[in-house]
Amino acid sequence: MEKSPESAERLNVGASERIARLAARRNCRVLYISTDYVFDGTNPPYGPDSPVNPLNAYGRMKLAGERAVVSSGAPWAILRIPILYGAVERLDESPVTEIAAKLVADAVRGEKTRVEDWAMRYPAHADDVARAILALLETGRGGRAEGTGIFHFAAAEAMTKYGMALVIAQVLGIVGNQVVPDPAPPPGAPRPKDCGLDGSRLAGLGYSPRIAFSEGVRAAISPFFLKE
Repeated sequence: MEKSPESAERLNVGASERIARLAARRNCRVLYISTDYVFDGTNPPYGPDSPVNPLNAYGRMKLAGERAVVSSGAPWAILRIPILYGAVERLDESPVTEIAAKLVADAVRGEKTRVEDWAMRYPAHADDVARAILALLETGRGGRAEGTGIFHFAAAEAMTKYGMALVIAQVLGIVGNQVVPDPAPPPGAPRPKDCGLDGSRLAGLGYSPRIAFSEGVRAAISPFFLKE
């Protein structure tokens, strides 16, 4: 994202705008997947109408994509989601599952693993997010107003990456004292400290997350480390 801003903008803003304008010509509904990073993390929980203030390029581009969809003239809904994880082909596909790779690599070398313990995160399983998308699509069928607007996916569990690492270490059978908390903000692009989302509007459609983090992350990493 930060290394290739032009290509990232073409994907997150340009492509979204083009799809939305094509949808508008055919009066097709657009469901845009956005991010909790449109907020600055200083005043959670954030509702759909809370003021936005992205701190980094990713958040700014996703917000620009939101605005392109809203201004396109197509019927629309926006779903903002937190950090995502689930079944992957490679552990580095998600910042959650890549923690497992680092834990195992450090354990093999006999080294401790320092994990960021600064930002509060809300890991969302891809299957739960898929169910939320389906709920929005069903609700908005036929142009119903209940399925229009901005919705937030609020994951049930809050934890830092260090907290996630402790759960993953337990799943892998790695002793907890190998994992060391790092209280400093992560290096690189600025990150919000706590972008907790208020998911009450989505809950009003009868939706709530089902997959506990310990259950979901075990299923995600099992094919790589827990083979029978």
